[in-house]
Amino acid sequence: SASFDKTVKVWNSATGELILTLKGHSWIVTSVVWSPDGTKLASGSGRVDHGDWCAGEVFIWDSASGAKLTQLEGHSSLVTSLVWSPDCTKLVSGGDGSGSEIFSSDNPGEILVWDAATGVKLFELKGHSKRVTSVVWSPDGTKLA
Repeated sequence: SASFDKTVKVWNSATGELILTLKGHSWIVTSVVWSPDGTKLASGSGRVDHGDWCAGEVFIWDSASGAKLTQLEGHSSLVTSLVWSPDCTKLVSGGDGSGSEIFSSDNPGEILVWDAATGVKLFELKGHSKRVTSVVWSPDGTKLA
């Protein structure tokens, strides 16, 4: 689970027991997703400054130990969606573009595709004129929506 307390928490789904608390985000955590193979988690956040979303963070974590493996740098604003490729080699993050006002739906969208192992930004998908709220891979890994 992702929270305004700047953490990600991993829970036992059968008992409700807290297993891990992942700390390291500078701002509220707005999204979290498991890798398809279950070995990693990705989390996204955003920072508010004077009423505007100013920067975004994406972290990749080891799901067993809770160690932060990688920080992906390049989001200009709030990260609202994360999704792993089916083969776990890429991560896609979506959110607001630069200078986005918190309560405006007219913010430009931002979608970044990353190499999950190196943290290198591979490319950006452009075309949304407003905030991106969700991103998903096709099951065969050949398309994004």
